[in-house]
Amino acid sequence: MKAFRRALLAIGAAAIALSPAAVATAAPAATVGGGSGIVVNSKSLCTVTTVGHDRGGRLVALTAGHCGNLGDSIRLERNRSAGVVGRIVTKSKTWDVAVVQLDSSRVRGVRSVGKARINGVGTYPAPLNDVCKSGRTTGFSCGPTLLLDGPVAINYVCAAPGDSGGPIIKNGRVVGMLNAIMRVAGPGTPAIECISPAFPVYSPMVATKMTDILKVLKSAPNAVGSGFRTL
Repeated sequence: MKAFRRALLAIGAAAIALSPAAVATAAPAATVGGGSGIVVNSKSLCTVTTVGHDRGGRLVALTAGHCGNLGDSIRLERNRSAGVVGRIVTKSKTWDVAVVQLDSSRVRGVRSVGKARINGVGTYPAPLNDVCKSGRTTGFSCGPTLLLDGPVAINYVCAAPGDSGGPIIKNGRVVGMLNAIMRVAGPGTPAIECISPAFPVYSPMVATKMTDILKVLKSAPNAVGSGFRTL
């Protein structure tokens, strides 16, 4: 019996020796979320709409399609030492929307960036109701919805170049993506860029409803970003 016990102990010791120890991996220090400033292809500045996962479980971010082209690298404006944290992998052919596949070994998604906190997707409010936006250029500010026209919303909210892609937020939910500011008298005429929310003379902001963006992404089931859901 003693010999049998010694044999079991020997086998157990061998099994323990052969089992590799689990390696603890620290979460990346760099973070990205709705309202984060990004550098596209080392030259253009834009803003992240929101971060989440697609139906394939990939960590992805959304931004405006005009911010870059397929394959363009993405760096964090305020943490460039993190290197390339993702690339644009999907762009809508008809809508101003792009999907960035993020490198989860270099960056982690967060729900809050400054005053912007996103806890899911919401419905765009009716005209005269306020929404808020977060952009890397003009920060966090709010103002009324002026008009809803299909997937497009017009809002009197401060915006300027670099804010493109920024989240439009209502009651803690992302309801849209900032895409442009209106020209004074139509195509070819100038727009009045917002200098500061404290100086309320500027062109209205143009946004795309988030519910419609999700429909567009879902329509390409094999593309990165399809089935997107926020963190």
